[in-house]
Amino acid sequence: MLTESNSMKPGDELLVGFKFTLNPGWHTYWENPGDAGEGASIKWNLPNDVKASEILWPGPERIPVEPLMTFGYEDEVVLLTKIYTSETTTIPVTLNAQVSWYTCKEICIPQEAEVSIPINLGNKTSSTSKDLLEQVLDQVPEQFNGTYRVQKLDDSYVLQGELENIDQYDSMYFFPKYYGLTNYSENQLYEINKDSFSLQIKASEIEIENKSFEGVVALNKNEEITFIEIDYPLVTNDTSQEFNILTLIVFAFLGGLILNVMPCVFPILSIKILRFVEQSRDSTYKTLQQGLLFSLGVIISFLTIAALLIALKSGGESIGWGYQLQSPVVVSLLFYLFVVLGFIFMSNIVLGSGLARLSSISLNKSDSLESFLTGVLAVIVASPCTAPFMGSAIGFALLQPSFYSILIFLGLGIGFSLPYLILSAKPSLLSFLPKPGQWMETFKQFMAFPMWASALWLLWVLSNQVNNQEVIQVLLGALLITTGLWLIEKNNSERDWVRWLMRLPFLLLFIFSLWLIPTSYSDLDESKQDQIAYTPQLLEDLRKENSLVFLNFTADWCITCKVNEAVALKTSKVRKLISDKNITYIEADWTRKDPIISSTLEQYGRTGLPLYLLFPSKGDPLILPEILTEDILLSYLTEVQ
Repeated sequence: MLTESNSMKPGDELLVGFKFTLNPGWHTYWENPGDAGEGASIKWNLPNDVKASEILWPGPERIPVEPLMTFGYEDEVVLLTKIYTSETTTIPVTLNAQVSWYTCKEICIPQEAEVSIPINLGNKTSSTSKDLLEQVLDQVPEQFNGTYRVQKLDDSYVLQGELENIDQYDSMYFFPKYYGLTNYSENQLYEINKDSFSLQIKASEIEIENKSFEGVVALNKNEEITFIEIDYPLVTNDTSQEFNILTLIVFAFLGGLILNVMPCVFPILSIKILRFVEQSRDSTYKTLQQGLLFSLGVIISFLTIAALLIALKSGGESIGWGYQLQSPVVVSLLFYLFVVLGFIFMSNIVLGSGLARLSSISLNKSDSLESFLTGVLAVIVASPCTAPFMGSAIGFALLQPSFYSILIFLGLGIGFSLPYLILSAKPSLLSFLPKPGQWMETFKQFMAFPMWASALWLLWVLSNQVNNQEVIQVLLGALLITTGLWLIEKNNSERDWVRWLMRLPFLLLFIFSLWLIPTSYSDLDESKQDQIAYTPQLLEDLRKENSLVFLNFTADWCITCKVNEAVALKTSKVRKLISDKNITYIEADWTRKDPIISSTLEQYGRTGLPLYLLFPSKGDPLILPEILTEDILLSYLTEVQ
């Protein structure tokens, strides 16, 4: 970490650099790394009135890794940023930063370091690093000072413009700032005519709507490179874009409908239907009111998740649909919740208006909060059950501007809640069910078993995130909570103060059970370590060898993934064909948070699972359907060459 001065006064700004010195043959990446890798990131820890600018990236160079093209730096690079202070900043101050980056050769090594440097109070005086930092600042691309325009013709962009002394430049190359704009590995055609130039650039084969043609142009003059920055708005076909958005909203709506029959959601929603049966005895108005509140809970939850995902991704987080089940804390809390709900269904407990009463059936009361929170819970447990049509819609949503994302998630919520809106508006549709009676209590008790089955599934997900001891801790926590609930159920006192006193052990046991929840990942078990795990470098090496590769993006919390593996991926016929054709089978396991897998999913326009890629010996990969059967998979594997 370098600074132009070791002292400053309040209100000054300071140029700071991070110098990377690389061994021969190694490289690190630009802000857009190209076909592989990831640019460096800097997380600052500064006082509130001290601010840091974004990274000022010097112009990159092309680093070919056949058949891919990456953008970055070799030998040495200095990444700059500017520090701003206010008139009220207290100095001396220490600048603290955590830097993360990738260093790559035949393999890629993720690295990080914490660096700091003290700044004293006083006039700015030149440090030994000032000349180097100013020299690097001159390499940071400046705005294009000529005239230019960009057109999209067929499968290429054409950059045309006028620039002084353009005939002195031997070559020109455009580095796109964002993924999904151009094809990195294709050559760019450069032509000049007097003071004008033309650069033809192959467009990306992945269809991502880009509103601007933004990036850096490198001009080569006698081996001296000048970098200029361009940002040109792209004229898109609005009708086509609207059609795509409407199509994906329809897909999201259909996906929401399908979610209602997924195994992780069905137990909760079955109880809600029985609640409608009970409420229909009272009045149509009451049934409609509860249906609207349930739907409101669903829609608000989907919109809240959309807003959270958009905010986190804007902040640089690598996340996707179902990301909450990558957290041991969330998985443990959901495990507790399903155990508690199963206990409540099996017992006679009716807890006030709290969350634990969420889906219990009370034959004499109707709670508006219950209906709303049932909708919230249904959405929480629905996310791992990614239905057909949902994967592409949600993936598109998280890669698009916020307005489109909100529309797609709104369509998902409406599709999910529509059947319950219809049932609440037309209670007569429930006539196919028997009249309310003892069968409802029996059914309620029966639904405890799917709840506990869901709890077992969550425990299995947790076992792939933490060690056995921590799994036992969570099981102990569930035992303590159910013991507390049993004490509450056995309290038959008619005195209010006695009933409240008997709830105290439950609260203490519940608080202790929260303390038992693991908060971080543990080492993988041996069975997981023996699998061929995905890394970009491994895939790159196999592609260089012209190997056939099947890449399975999966996670233990992805129900669809596990069903596909059981009925198709891991059957004896498929395993034999994979072995006979010498296809390398790789799993990209997203059970735990992994920014590399998140980044790879985004490259294919996805932020959710499942995703199956079949790489032929040459050419682009085939994207297989999200729902697989053995016959479908065998046909793909048989034909791939």
